[in-house]
Amino acid sequence: MKMKRSCLFLLFTFIFVLFTNMMTVEAVHTGFQTDYMTNEDKNTFISNVNISPIDQEPAKNTIKCFDVNNNHLIAIGQNASERKTICVYSNEGVFQYGYTFRCNGDFGIEWDGENLNIYFVRSDVIVSVTPGGEVLDVLEVQNTIDNNSYVNHFIHSTKRVIDDTEYVIENNPRIFDWVTASYSQVVVKDETGSETTIYDAASVQVFNVIVTFIIVFGFVAVAVSVIVGQLIRIKRKN
Repeated sequence: MKMKRSCLFLLFTFIFVLFTNMMTVEAVHTGFQTDYMTNEDKNTFISNVNISPIDQEPAKNTIKCFDVNNNHLIAIGQNASERKTICVYSNEGVFQYGYTFRCNGDFGIEWDGENLNIYFVRSDVIVSVTPGGEVLDVLEVQNTIDNNSYVNHFIHSTKRVIDDTEYVIENNPRIFDWVTASYSQVVVKDETGSETTIYDAASVQVFNVIVTFIIVFGFVAVAVSVIVGQLIRIKRKN
């Protein structure tokens, strides 16, 4: 009798562990083709990126990436140089919550229901995060043609359509499309064609472009002065 109970206990334990693992496998839904990482690698990566939730809206910055879920929540990845920031807004532009994290390179985002997948481009890793900032899983992104296509056509896309509503990230003025890789506005277009700007960081982008031009112009001016000086010295020697 004791042997039967032990066997049943082991059987139920095995089924429970198998079911739990299956639930973990199904926990994250993504458009990427992925591989699983060891727990040690996951914990190391999570420790390095240090994702922290925020409940106060930070100063607006230019837009690096965005996505919209079926509840019309808009996640905006800001183009910060130090700790990166993702802010979530309602379709009326009201801040809901967000995250900050460390990332030395480019990143992208995609919704998975109410959770958010953060794609670390340089590491080829996805971290799935709940609205409260809890990390659900960490997955390695495969180096495939399909994944590269997904990045180009979805992660880097400037448009999302949910129901009859279109969400677009764009620059104002549009000439900045030629001089910067980021965007300054999120514009919502409803079924009537009416447009509403719900996120605007145009002033920040203008400042960034001016600073960039000053730096580039200064570098060119110094380079030209050095070249001219060298030419004058050569001419004098001759």
